[in-house]
Amino acid sequence: MLPRCLERVLVPVLLLVCAFSVAAQPMQLSVSVPGPGAASYLPVALISKIGADRAEGAEVKVHYVSGGGAAAHEMLSNNTEFAVFGLSAAMTSRLKDPRIVALAAINDLPLYVLLVRSGLQGKVKTVADLKGRVIGVHSYSITTKTNSHIVMELLLRNAGVAPDSVRFVSVGQRWSSEAAMLADGTADAIMGDEPHASRMIADKVAFQLVHLGDPKISAGIPGGAFLRGALFGRQDRIEQDSKKAETMVRIIRRTLEWIARHTPEEVIDMAGIEDPAERKYMLETMRKYPRQYSHDGKFSTRQLHDTEIFFRKSQADNPAAQGLKVESMIMDRWAGRKD
Repeated sequence: MLPRCLERVLVPVLLLVCAFSVAAQPMQLSVSVPGPGAASYLPVALISKIGADRAEGAEVKVHYVSGGGAAAHEMLSNNTEFAVFGLSAAMTSRLKDPRIVALAAINDLPLYVLLVRSGLQGKVKTVADLKGRVIGVHSYSITTKTNSHIVMELLLRNAGVAPDSVRFVSVGQRWSSEAAMLADGTADAIMGDEPHASRMIADKVAFQLVHLGDPKISAGIPGGAFLRGALFGRQDRIEQDSKKAETMVRIIRRTLEWIARHTPEEVIDMAGIEDPAERKYMLETMRKYPRQYSHDGKFSTRQLHDTEIFFRKSQADNPAAQGLKVESMIMDRWAGRKD
């Protein structure tokens, strides 16, 4: 046994060391997101690389999944605390599970591209020509629709084509899987996004039919300026302990602000993209579309309004969707609001 005088000195010191050790442990946060390699969700991949989580006393672990539906499932099933995917897809999920709430904006500009396999050049000239064909979306489920699926259905409706007159298949969200399914004819067209779309066009795997990054095209689509991606959490968890949600929003905002202050080259260097082709097309996309990412994570009231219009038009045959207000799922207490 220690002498009583030494014990009186050492015990407080040991307690202080233990307390410091516990306090020094970073807050553990987890987020599910489609990828890896999807340009839309590059900010999530940058979090740990630029130390945005460490700056907030946290450690973010990223769980990559096949698409937005899978990201939502991971979060709602308690496998991750947060998720990043399309707001329109989250609205579909909200119809079944009211716990899902949006915490911060991530994508400012939707860069969806409708690609058609090269073998159909001259045969498919308009969206209406896709009737009866196989169309790939990032992930396909009868019960859960991803953003790419919702966008495709709206384009079909606008062209006078019933969505059930085509067959949807899942193509994932990687360049390799998308290109392979177009090249071997498994899919006649896919609703993809940048930078994979530009790469497939350059490789003559596919040709472009519609690009939502073109203001003239998006202006002709109801709610075409919709908010693409956002950070989501579970309302019940946040009500029990809001500290993690507040910290995660600060991390996302810190990352977006970092991207806004740096050149595309600096962003790509920090992301560690070494594959020459992937780097080339990612750089081209960032240079061509500087509005791709939100600069501050704030929700735009005008953009949310467009998102609601877009969602309802794409779900014209769903009465429940017509009554869903996007504002009911926006929790902007930490990200803030603009216009």
